[in-house]
Amino acid sequence: MKKYIIILFALLLIAGCAEQEIKSLVIPGHGRHVYQFSHDIRDALEVPVNDPLTIKKVVWQSDRLNIIFNGSSQQDNTYFQVVVINIISKLQTFFAYEGKILQFPVFYYEDGKWFNSTLEQVAMPDLQGANLWLVGPDTGAVDTLLYSTGNIIYLQGTSYKNLTLAGDKFALVVMGIDSI
Repeated sequence: MKKYIIILFALLLIAGCAEQEIKSLVIPGHGRHVYQFSHDIRDALEVPVNDPLTIKKVVWQSDRLNIIFNGSSQQDNTYFQVVVINIISKLQTFFAYEGKILQFPVFYYEDGKWFNSTLEQVAMPDLQGANLWLVGPDTGAVDTLLYSTGNIIYLQGTSYKNLTLAGDKFALVVMGIDSI
């Protein structure tokens, strides 16, 4: 009887381990740095993306990633803050290990006017280089996905969770990670 209890306990332990979320990863050549993600990386990898190679290429070939969004929704703005902080924290560190400096200027528009991250009104930003356009549930997202049209990469999420999943997927695409 004890033998069966031990086997049952072992099976339950193994089953529990198989269900654990994977929210962090270490990239060879990046020291001991642990990249943290908002959700299970396997779930983020499931977010659809139309052209991961172009997205990676556009970001890698640029010295800046303009982050742009419609600032008309306070709810989406709150979500975007989290997504932007998550993306920048991962990619700044990632590119530092790769020997590349990447700037992350943030711009939003509201009522036909453009603003920067310090809330100053500015001219429409120069969209040369890489551009990440965030679209949330209140500002037009109809699906959760990443798609590229030239140098503009759209990151859409229909909820807070889906936006953060899409943000994680974007970071993974740029890092060249397509499976774990």
